[in-house]
Amino acid sequence: MQKSLLGWTLFLALLERSVLCPIRISPQVLVVEYGSVAHANCSALEKHQGMGWESTHGSVGVTPGVSFLLWTVEQLKTWDITPQCFINLAAGDQCSQDLHVVVYKPPDNVSIVPVGPMDEGKTYSISCDIRNVAPAQNFTTKWYNGQTLLFEDELKVFSKDDKKTQNATSKIQVTPSRADDGKQYRCVVQLDLGREGPQPPPNVSSQAMAITVHYSPFLLRPEEEIVMISQGAEATLNCTAVGNPPPGYTWTSSTSEGSKSDQKGLLRSSEPGNYTCTASNKIGSVKKLFIIKHHDRTVFWAIIGGFLGLAVVIVATYGCQAGPSRNSTHCSARIFNRAERSPVRMDRKILTLFLIFGSFCTALSGDSCSLELKPSRVVVRFGEPVSVSCVATRPVRVLGWESAIGAAHTQHDLSVQWKVDSLIDWIEEPICYGVFFTAPRQCEEKLNLVLYKSPDSVTISLNHTSTMVEGKEYQLLCDVQNIAPVQYLTLRWFRAAVEVYNHSFSDLTPSMPVQVSSTLLITPSVADNGVQYRCVAELELGAEGPHPPPRVTSQPLDIVLHYPPSFSVPDDETLELGEGGEHTLNCTAVGNPAPIYTWTSPPSQAKMEEQPLFTSSALLPGVYTCTASNILGKKSKRFIIKAKP
Repeated sequence: MQKSLLGWTLFLALLERSVLCPIRISPQVLVVEYGSVAHANCSALEKHQGMGWESTHGSVGVTPGVSFLLWTVEQLKTWDITPQCFINLAAGDQCSQDLHVVVYKPPDNVSIVPVGPMDEGKTYSISCDIRNVAPAQNFTTKWYNGQTLLFEDELKVFSKDDKKTQNATSKIQVTPSRADDGKQYRCVVQLDLGREGPQPPPNVSSQAMAITVHYSPFLLRPEEEIVMISQGAEATLNCTAVGNPPPGYTWTSSTSEGSKSDQKGLLRSSEPGNYTCTASNKIGSVKKLFIIKHHDRTVFWAIIGGFLGLAVVIVATYGCQAGPSRNSTHCSARIFNRAERSPVRMDRKILTLFLIFGSFCTALSGDSCSLELKPSRVVVRFGEPVSVSCVATRPVRVLGWESAIGAAHTQHDLSVQWKVDSLIDWIEEPICYGVFFTAPRQCEEKLNLVLYKSPDSVTISLNHTSTMVEGKEYQLLCDVQNIAPVQYLTLRWFRAAVEVYNHSFSDLTPSMPVQVSSTLLITPSVADNGVQYRCVAELELGAEGPHPPPRVTSQPLDIVLHYPPSFSVPDDETLELGEGGEHTLNCTAVGNPAPIYTWTSPPSQAKMEEQPLFTSSALLPGVYTCTASNILGKKSKRFIIKAKP
């Protein structure tokens, strides 16, 4: 608000002085980068005896017979300068008007002071060092976590008299959680120079600093586990936990005294009993219980024995029916005699019998995991619900899901569901496991889970603080903040409605949200002036993902290009004019900044205005030269006027 009032006060003061003195300065407020060209025009609004510029740099002495004067400094390297345009009036008076000049300089360096590891839940201060920025009262420091704006710091320690470069420090207080581990903080210094300044405002960003958060361990599979093994077999107990620093592991069991320590969280054992794992680091600890049991094979072998007995009865019955005798001796003989007479038919029946027996044994013993996930791949938006069924295709003792969120198990059904009302865990890896009656007795299937998040923002910027000039190369930067998973991202660049480049990130692998960027090199021509560039972030998540794919588009970046004047009709023109009637000489040129026009004419011709069109009913024969100029160059065109014979 104070900056706005100051701007209006300055504007009104300049307006009052321009009304009192018949001159006009354009622009009224000149905002120029330190070391760049400075350029302003002073026009006389009435007849005078001479005009000029007084300044510590770029002075122009009293010049009669002109209607405007340019003040130019090729490289402005002073912080406090107030050029003054003056005019000597016909009555002998002199008046003047000041040009208000704001010299700015983006900081040489913006950097975050490194901080060490932070403990979860504690409050810390992060500092941003800003070196050599001017004017210091016109900048704001913006703090970001990824692309999320956290805080805007307007340092109010500088006054309007502090025109030279200054150093400053901005600070922010943070209380991190484990979700912030690896998050990137950065500070951006933005110079707000008003409507006369460059647009968008110049800004310089620090390098991103990833913070390290120390937090207590948590288990990837927190629920109690029952592990079934055969006599003499060995089980592997997995107590993997996530923590920072990485946790150490201590094992205790009901089968032995004392404890065992390791760094991997894995224990092998063939002894039934209770095993307790403790994962700990300097922040805290967490425990998990494993129970190892032996399979009971009595039922299995009873079934096998019964089936073998049934097979003997079937064979014996078949043989006895082949002859007249019912005693066992003759029955046995009859069997083999019958087989000798009809070997093919008997072999087929016996083969069929043993195939049935083999299939039965295979079904009992089990030769595959027999777990099916429905669906096998699932794509979920961050914070949305998800459910997946795990189905066992053979008898199972325990069927369940191992998961940090939504763990479940059953001892009665052949199906169990993993369900989460709002999925927000980026390291979630749900695994369906089964403990079966037959071999293989333990197996698992990992769910192919894709948790995605559209970016918080997509922004496009020009990696350059000054206005673009025709023919030079520039770099456009597209920043994408907090997107996941990045390997499915494609960034598409558009010039107007035409796609000119795309950038994929399939070589990256993180599952958590990250910040990425893409650059586009352009060498603009006059045709690019006013063209809009934009970038589109698109997540292509496959057949199971949403259709159309999620897209976020940046705000368009308008290309503002400076280029020297050029005429639509560049050739000299020869005109034969008769007496009477008005005639117009058209010197219109296209340039940015808008050209200033000057005319030279035959000495006897009346004074010509500094406009692109000159209209007169009394054009004298001769050569009229029009010059269109701006800070990048000038072009001239001649009009040759001849009298009609």
